[in-house]
Amino acid sequence: MVQANDSVLVTAGVGTTIATELIAGKEHQVVIQADNSGHLMGSLPSYLYTSPPITAGASKLWLDIFNATGSGKVMDIRGLWIIPKLDVALTGVVAVRLDLYRTSAVGTGGTAASTDSATVDVAGGNFTKFDETNTAVPAQITGRVAPAGGATISRWLFPMNYSPEELGTSAGGYLIQGVNMVPMLTFGQKLAVRENTGLLIRQNSVASVGSASILVAFTLE
Repeated sequence: MVQANDSVLVTAGVGTTIATELIAGKEHQVVIQADNSGHLMGSLPSYLYTSPPITAGASKLWLDIFNATGSGKVMDIRGLWIIPKLDVALTGVVAVRLDLYRTSAVGTGGTAASTDSATVDVAGGNFTKFDETNTAVPAQITGRVAPAGGATISRWLFPMNYSPEELGTSAGGYLIQGVNMVPMLTFGQKLAVRENTGLLIRQNSVASVGSASILVAFTLE
């Protein structure tokens, strides 16, 4: 990670050299942005959690991610994408509705996530780094597919819907993969998962067919 240095005094002919760019005969100061964590833009350690295809089921708990006490980190969720499994013959009956909840307890049962696995669609999902020089995801940050219990809901955040139709004419199946479900606000806060909180994705009570993977991108501060 790279954090911005302290401020420096700029005095002509004295002190620290400031980067500039010559444009139309005038030197313009070069500016590198930093976010509110103090990290230079583009340097904040970033990570992925990717689930295997999860079969739809009424009221099913799809997965949970939890940041337990002791991690020393805040997870900032930068994106969440639904990736329908489209390489099998399938005709969707109704769309799948998934709801995102904030949780106050870790999930239990199900299949726990791996870290830096080389196995495609590893059963419990996989945590991995954007950059191999990033520090490892703390052991207190966990994920699991199809938790059987725990994952105590503290509040509802928002719904997500996708079509399980695999035909090329189905925008719901193909285009949804490019849609970030997390509102990215230029004027507001990031979706933060602090210690002793987590996220749960749960299907509503309407049954459907097919399966989809969930891709979550996050940074650690």
